[in-house]
Amino acid sequence: MTTRRSFVKQGTLTVAAVPLGHVWATATPVSGQATHDLIVRGGTVFDGTGRDGRVMDVAVRDGRISAMAATLPGRGREEIDARGLVVAPGFVDIHSHGDGNLREDPRAESVIRQGITTIVVGADGSSRFTGAEATSFANWARELDTLKPSVNVASMIGLGTVRGAVVGEDDRKATADELTRMTAMVERAMQEGACGASTGLEYTPGAFASLDELIALCRPLSSRRLPYATHMRNEDNELLEAIDESIAVARGARCPLQISHLKQQGTRNWPKIDASLARLRDARAAGIDAWFDVYPYEAYQTGLTNLFPVWARDGGDTAFLRRLDDPATAARVRTESLAKVDVIGGWDNVQIARVSNPQDRDAEGKRLGAWALSRGEDPYVCRRGAAASQQRRCGDAWLCHERGQPRPPARP
Repeated sequence: MTTRRSFVKQGTLTVAAVPLGHVWATATPVSGQATHDLIVRGGTVFDGTGRDGRVMDVAVRDGRISAMAATLPGRGREEIDARGLVVAPGFVDIHSHGDGNLREDPRAESVIRQGITTIVVGADGSSRFTGAEATSFANWARELDTLKPSVNVASMIGLGTVRGAVVGEDDRKATADELTRMTAMVERAMQEGACGASTGLEYTPGAFASLDELIALCRPLSSRRLPYATHMRNEDNELLEAIDESIAVARGARCPLQISHLKQQGTRNWPKIDASLARLRDARAAGIDAWFDVYPYEAYQTGLTNLFPVWARDGGDTAFLRRLDDPATAARVRTESLAKVDVIGGWDNVQIARVSNPQDRDAEGKRLGAWALSRGEDPYVCRRGAAASQQRRCGDAWLCHERGQPRPPARP
């Protein structure tokens, strides 16, 4: 296992400005005989071990840190004057969706320019491989190698992807044979190098997995001490129950737990923060290796279909669209969807970030409530006529929730 210290010795460097903002030092070519490819001079080095920063020179040769000292002799083929700046190992983003566009953008500059040099992908139950023979982790890794991305990439296996490949999009219990096949797929992915397993239990088909299924699929993680990372089944009104389920998976599978982007969604649920943290403290006290991560902004991003109830999405898109048109189910879908919108504070807390249909380009960047009002339309319908095909177009959009809501009261 790579330790923090070996990571410093073997890793790449990030140079960031402190405290002047996002200023990047530039490398200057040096004439004469070079003893290193690069020397970063005079920066304050924070090496990841927890010790205080030290002003040092850092040399790089063949892509690896080759020397560190208060003052390094010799020259680098390029040199960076990092006085007044921080020099640190590249950061690891443990919850990334960067695998979605590495094929189109292997340079991943939006990541690298933040100082991130390793991304962990396959998050929220979705991975680019299933663990089956034809779509194995090894095949995915070989494809990734041909791209030569600028970031190091590790991936979890998405249990929603696995369920979709074996069970499909239906809301039903996996058969014994299906569960055996899915478990074997997870085991194979672990053997080939996957770094954990993830779920997205607000999304289909992962939402249709039972507690017993999740425990069984996570058992291959146990002996390797690899984590179960979960976008929980609920992050608002049933948040505490969702945390309990997450802990139950880790306890049953005897594996570490990582709760992804822990939040208390909706102002009515903000007071649950103390109970949320208490549950995790209790789990750790009981011997479960339980952790969580958060992000430092006020909105979250997801597909617009997440506003619709999970039961309405049983069977995939065709069945979902049929329910929107069926008088026997349409009213219930609408009622439950509007209840979700109420939790997040209304339609103007839904901002359309991206759409896939060119006809809807004018919606990008707009709050859904204001956009619908400007068109004289019902925000729930999105398009005149309320046809199911129109709902499909809106379902391709992305949204941000909760921006603009009042901040929670200051905690004592």
